[in-house]
Amino acid sequence: MRLVSLRQVRPGMKLGRTIFTEDGKVLLGTGMVLTERLISGLTRSKVDAVYIDDPRTADIQVEEVIRPQTRQIAVEAIEKTFKQITNSNKLARKISLKEMGLHFQRAFSSILDDLLLNKQMIGHLTNISSHSPSMYHHAVNVAVLSTAVGMSLGYNRQRLIDLGVGAMLHDVGKLSLPEEMLTKEEQWTAEEKEIAKEHTRHGFNLLRKQHDISLLSAHVCLQHHERLNGSGYPQGLQGKQIHEYAQIVGIADVFDSLTSPRPWRKRYMPQDALEYLLGSGGHLFEHHLVNAFIKHIAVFPIGSSVVLGTGEVGVVSRVDPDYSHRPTVRIIKDGRGNDVLHPYDLDLKANLQLFVVGFEDDDLFRMSDVSSTQTETNPPDDLP
Repeated sequence: MRLVSLRQVRPGMKLGRTIFTEDGKVLLGTGMVLTERLISGLTRSKVDAVYIDDPRTADIQVEEVIRPQTRQIAVEAIEKTFKQITNSNKLARKISLKEMGLHFQRAFSSILDDLLLNKQMIGHLTNISSHSPSMYHHAVNVAVLSTAVGMSLGYNRQRLIDLGVGAMLHDVGKLSLPEEMLTKEEQWTAEEKEIAKEHTRHGFNLLRKQHDISLLSAHVCLQHHERLNGSGYPQGLQGKQIHEYAQIVGIADVFDSLTSPRPWRKRYMPQDALEYLLGSGGHLFEHHLVNAFIKHIAVFPIGSSVVLGTGEVGVVSRVDPDYSHRPTVRIIKDGRGNDVLHPYDLDLKANLQLFVVGFEDDDLFRMSDVSSTQTETNPPDDLP
């Protein structure tokens, strides 16, 4: 299979991977033949890319580090709780969430069990995105990424649960923001961004009152926007004042935010998001945490179409965790843009004169304005 932007999808193409709604339900299943009506429905659902079955790449499997049913359970848990909170806010009622912590621990345990069963995939989380921009899927993505880092640092199960539950709930405080901000299709104004900063305090105040949620998980919610140099919020903490869990979730939050689409921009390419994080080491986040995160991310995800310096186009078929910048590429177009009659694999580790110079799909990724010299006072255009 291969990843294709929705603008390049045509009727008759067959879906290679399940698409979920923003609340975790199956929208379209694997193997569905796409029609004009279905493609229009995906557009309305704000899906920007899908995996397509292609005979030339039929043997390229994009494995999911967590099962679709695990993602569905986690998203539904988040969605149910968030809606309860939203309804309580609208009715100006005191929020009563019995066994909230137990509910999320069960949902996160499914994620953790999948990750433990797929340790061989933890070496490189090449594809975790649902291609849905919803808050619910973002929370699951951040939990998966954060947990992978925690596992690499040797955390025991209880520490992973505290980290993971905190990651799943890191943005719960946003439910206290005005509804028009949450549904706005444009970037927030400077004034709205200042209002949004209070979501960390709101979330902390909610979670610390839940007897079955660890105070460490609550502090993830409070501190995930704090930065080593004191440029973060809400307290401007520095260095060791920021809990390690919050730093890990902050790194995962930045990466998933940059590599997810927004109504006003395309997604950033993974290597651009990683460049930003590399530049943040020792400045915004601890070096060892950035390094622990980066070693789990494939610069060129399996199934993505890339362009070589020769002009040839191929689909990434394999990624070696130790050489993620030099994947194996299935060549499907020659340097003049013509389809190759018999596609073949090129291992860039064995062909050092060849380099990936970019992604083929300009409809999917934005031109980068991320650099390693940017700081939290001059971040990419829409980092929270």
